[in-house]
This record gives sequence, structure tokens and C-alpha cells, in this order.
Amino acid sequence: MKYLDFMIDFFENKGVKSVFAYPGEQILPIYRALHENSKINCIDVKHEQASAHAADGYFRITNEVGICLATAGPGATNLTTGIATAFKDSSSVLAITGRCSTNYIGKNYFQEIPMDFLNFEKGYFVENPDSKYLINSYNESYNLKKPISLNIPADIYNQDVIDSKINLKNKNTESLENAVSTIKKHKNAKNPVLLLGQGIYGNLKYSEMIKIGEILKKLQIPILTTYPARGVVDENFETAYAMVGRRGILKSNDLILKSDAVFSIGASLSYNTLPESIRDKILYNVIPLNLGINSTNDIKTIVNTFNENVSSGHFKPSGQNLSRNEFKFGDYPTKIHEILENLPKDTIITTDAGNHTVFVSLLKKCVAPRNIISSHSMGTMGFGLPASIGVKFGCNDYNINREVVSISGDGGFQMNIQELGTVAENNLKILIVVMKNNHLNMFGKINTPDFNKIADAYGIENVYIQNSDEIGENVAYFLKKSIPYVMVVECENEKLPKPFI
Repeated sequence: MKYLDFMIDFFENKGVKSVFAYPGEQILPIYRALHENSKINCIDVKHEQASAHAADGYFRITNEVGICLATAGPGATNLTTGIATAFKDSSSVLAITGRCSTNYIGKNYFQEIPMDFLNFEKGYFVENPDSKYLINSYNESYNLKKPISLNIPADIYNQDVIDSKINLKNKNTESLENAVSTIKKHKNAKNPVLLLGQGIYGNLKYSEMIKIGEILKKLQIPILTTYPARGVVDENFETAYAMVGRRGILKSNDLILKSDAVFSIGASLSYNTLPESIRDKILYNVIPLNLGINSTNDIKTIVNTFNENVSSGHFKPSGQNLSRNEFKFGDYPTKIHEILENLPKDTIITTDAGNHTVFVSLLKKCVAPRNIISSHSMGTMGFGLPASIGVKFGCNDYNINREVVSISGDGGFQMNIQELGTVAENNLKILIVVMKNNHLNMFGKINTPDFNKIADAYGIENVYIQNSDEIGENVAYFLKKSIPYVMVVECENEKLPKPFI
């Protein structure tokens, strides 16, 4: 079997359904094979950065490895920001890149450059047609929840595959036993809380991810989350106190500051979650439960262990856990609020970086996993639109019946605006919102193009909104249709409220 055939067989046997690609000379064999000789949907994006963001978005909603494909040289360098974003946010992305044929390596061949820059976590340079490179890179991306790069010389595809025997490790049950033991050791905690990061999703399929919330509702101690984990349990529930940190709510931050035992699962404890002002005090009380979640039974075991061994202390559910600190509702957040209020509560919202991201976070009550998908740790402008493309394909592939909305500022939207072409060509039902205030938040006024004319050029139906009372009817119009819709929302420039900590 040729290496190219092996790759296609491997992906199909793994259940890969979609790959995001931009064609080029050094990846032409795999690109053509995906289009012509496989069951896999190869989606042609308009820029390699967008392919990485789309693969990232695909992973975040499906919890399956997102795959992107780019050629050598500029194709690979264009992936860099997207792979860096996936690395910072712990997303399983396999980045396959091209390389000149092996006999030209090291001879300054066309587009040949050192490729180590993509190895944020780890990378493989394919030296011969050994199956181990693809098997290891895919499995490690899935298990580590990190992006892995796989660089393949052009002549490898047509060589006979060398079949390596890979010994896959069994799932670790020891970590669950250790977590149970750790909980029992702290049964005398007076004010315990459980802090959840997105690691709570572990290796669960989406169908299992959405069951976590109901299991956690049986927990008797307060549940706090990091930004990426919002929605793991419905934030309307009485013990769910939502996000902590710089943009967390007052009640959540108060609970974690007063806790003498912060049990943590799957949280990286970044500076957004634990800012400098409270970091040292809280870290002293953090009790990490380092376990890999392989089934919802693992979570049931943890909940039962807490309820049988740890008292809820002085905690009494208030039923007002999401009463946020009052801040002035100007034009910008009012329009964000109108958009959110007219969407189904479980809508998946992708954002860029900027004012809109903060206002969406402050105003949205998350009721389901991945309600908000953002570049949490990298703050990447231009993430929202291509990520929504990946999310939408993930929803289609895995029968996830949720609406998808991309919300961007007028600065970030221009960074990957070309992906309107991908949306149009695939007729993806995505509501694309552009908050147009003619400002970059930190740097002042900018000039913006006529976004509606650009949407027209791509053949996407669109509307320009000036007043809040126009939003509801236009969101309703989108929900009734099965087409993409661009909504350009004129809004005033507005300062963000101060962090609630």
C-alpha cells in the first residue's frame, strides 16, 4: 500500500469527516486524494490561517481532532497564528504541511524553510514512509489536547508504507483513584468549591459532554468555571456560580476568595482566571484533581465522592448567582444584549478579541457546553469567522442541532473577511455579526469599508442595522432561513466596565 492510500484509510477508519485545506504544490497528492478518492469532506478555505482556526473550532464543538492542510513555505507560515491559538487554548489540531522531496532537503529548494516554528507542542518530520508518524501525531493530538504538526515530503506519498506496530497505552484509571483519595483527605474543608476548566470534557464525545451538567447538578458544593468551561452546567442552576477571574461575576470571585479548599479539575489557572491581585491567596488553597475524563461515569464517581465526604460548609444556594455588577448600559452592550436575547439559549457564539468579546461574556448566560467559543488565551483577532465555519461543519457532521453565530468587531472581521467566500460556497447557515464602531478599542479610530457591499460581492444576504429595535426581527429572519446572513450593527464606541475583581 502506498503511503497516500494508507493516510486516507487511516483517517477514514478513525472516523474523520472533515478536513480544512488550502491547496499547494507540495501537498497536491493528499489534497487531490481527499477530494477525489475519499469519503472525507475536504473544505477549501481562502487562507491557511483560517484553516487552522476552522480546525480549532471543529475540535471545540465535537471534541474530535480538527485537521488542517497547508503547503510548504508561505502555506505553513500562514498556519502559525492559528496553531498558536490552538496551543494556548489546548485544542486538538493536526496540522499537515508539505515539504520538498527528500532528495532536495537542505539544498535551499523552492519554498524550503525550517519548520520547527509550528512545533508549539510537538511535531513530526516524516523521514520515510513509516506509518508511525501519522499514527503518533494523530493520537498525541487527541490525548494531549494540543496541536501537533506533521511535515511530509512530496515524494513520500508514492512510496510503499512501512507498517510499524504501535503500542497504544491503556486508559489510565489510576488518576481517578488518586482524585477520589484526594477528595477524601480534605473532608474537613469548611468552604469548599469546585473549579472546572475545559479539561472536564476530557475524551468525551459531544453526546456525553452535554450530559455532564445534569450529573453536576447533584453536587452540593458551589461550582465555578473558567471562561472556556462556561456552560458545562447551566448557569441558571442554583449551585452554578459561573466564571471566576478578571471578567468573572462578583459572587463567584467572592466564593473563591473565601474558600479554604478550591478543588480544581481541568483548569490551567491562567492569569485571566486568577489575576495577580488574588492569585497567591487562591493558589495556596487550590487542590488539583489530576484525572483524565474518559466517560461520564468518572464524573459521577467524583460527584458521589464529594457528596459522601465533603460538607457544603456555610454555602447556601442564593438563586441569584448571576446578578452581575451593575455597569452602564450604553449603545454597544445594549445591541449585544438584543442579539443574545433573540437567539436560542444554546446558540454557539464564536468571537474575536475586543469589546464585543467582553460584552458577550458579561451578558450571556451559558446553558450548554461551548456556548461561547473564543480565543481565550491568545486573544486572536480574526478568530471568530473561521472558527464559526469549523463549528458549523462540526455540527453538521455530528448532528448537533444548535445555531451558530459569529460576532466580530470591525477590526478583527477584516483580518479573515475572505472566509465569507467559504461560507457562501458551502451555504453555511451562520449569522455573521459585525459590530461597527469604527474603532480599535486600544488604539483609536479606524476606517472601515462598506461591509454590506462586500457581503453582496460574495452573494450573501445582509442588512445594516442602526437601531436596537431592528435587531429582533432580523435575528428572527435568520432563524427561519437556511442561509448565511451578515448583520452589520452600527454602534457607538464605548469603554469597557472595570474588571469585577
